[in-house]
Amino acid sequence: MESAQTQGMTARHWGVLATCVFCTFGCAAVAFSTPGLCYRPVSQYLGVEVFDVSFYMTIVYLSEVVFSPIAGRLMQRFDMRIVCTVAALCTSCGYAAMSFYVELWQWYVSGILIGFGEVVLLWLMVAGLLNRWFKKRLGLVIGLSYAMTGAGGAVLNLAGQFLLGSDLSGWREVYLVLGIVAFVLSVPFTLFAIRSRPEECGLRAYGELLSKSRAESERAEARALPGIPAKQAFRCWYFYALVFAGCMANIGGIFPQHFTTFYQGFVAVDRETMEGIGSLMVMSGTLEAFVMVGMAGGKVLIGMLESRSVQLALVVGCLGGFLGLAGIWAGGEAVVLPVLFGGGLFYGLVYPFVTTLLPYVTRLLFGSREYDRIYSVILMPVNLVGAFAASGLALLYQNVGWNAFFIVGLASIAVIYVGFSVAYRAGKKRYCENL
Repeated sequence: MESAQTQGMTARHWGVLATCVFCTFGCAAVAFSTPGLCYRPVSQYLGVEVFDVSFYMTIVYLSEVVFSPIAGRLMQRFDMRIVCTVAALCTSCGYAAMSFYVELWQWYVSGILIGFGEVVLLWLMVAGLLNRWFKKRLGLVIGLSYAMTGAGGAVLNLAGQFLLGSDLSGWREVYLVLGIVAFVLSVPFTLFAIRSRPEECGLRAYGELLSKSRAESERAEARALPGIPAKQAFRCWYFYALVFAGCMANIGGIFPQHFTTFYQGFVAVDRETMEGIGSLMVMSGTLEAFVMVGMAGGKVLIGMLESRSVQLALVVGCLGGFLGLAGIWAGGEAVVLPVLFGGGLFYGLVYPFVTTLLPYVTRLLFGSREYDRIYSVILMPVNLVGAFAASGLALLYQNVGWNAFFIVGLASIAVIYVGFSVAYRAGKKRYCENL
């Protein structure tokens, strides 16, 4: 029977999966899906521009780049429970602490803490743990875990908008409550539900053959891995086309961080007096919530499509994102909420390009032999560009206006399509050779 030959699901496997799901639903969603709720009220409280407040997200992305190699070494040297718990504390406490801040520089300190926390939890822990604990259904559990950033973002934005209130005075409560939520959904799990490897518990990865030793399995997998060496990949011109496409896709994923500011500062105000309209302002997190729902569904949809046709996944994602952003622009200008929120739902289809399509195409073009090394190099410029886009987009609409913001967004979606298409078609021959 199969149960006698392969490792089945145990409470330990479920615990690892639950940890990844709840850490992305809580910490990752709080860190990346809710910042826009408080940009405007915090900037008004401090008497600064939105750009100055949003710059803390630039620090988050830069900190991810800086701490990535350090965090990787820490996770190899120390018990993963310790490293991940410290990371969860950095994210949740760093976010909650903003409810007590009175100076701008204090937000920047939290940016450093959140950056370290999320490079461990979102980028290293989820993929690392699931790859060690699951051999069967690996794509499903990874997709499920990353989809929780969208589900968490939808729920937490809706909760946050009510805490914020129609006059946006509840921003301190937003930071405190969401920080506590992030803590509750992460620290108990990282402390008690995970182990670095299944062998520490006398288990194997789910679906792994029990008749083979771990060393034999690793040698067999190493011999079977197709692909090209990293040095050879770095000499391929389409590698850089893929890096460029990934950078643009990350910019597209950062646009929604400013949708709430667009809603609070343009849609929900009287255009003549610029005073807030209470009945509209109370829904300031709804647009972002719709985007997050679209993102959660989009990760599943794009993941299904890309395994059948990368080009089809690109067309669906870019077309949906283009129409969605145009709907947000037009619906916001005319204050037609169904068009505005519907646009947010469709724009969520752009989100999966970084977390789902980029790693998939990377593996297709360069194989699995040195995938980790190749993909880690791709992520460095992708995250660096994201760091500058986080505050750069705020600088754009503050100085040029919201029309320029949306025009740049629509143009970037077109560039995303071209970039991925060029890289994929150029490397398709190599992919076919490695089948």
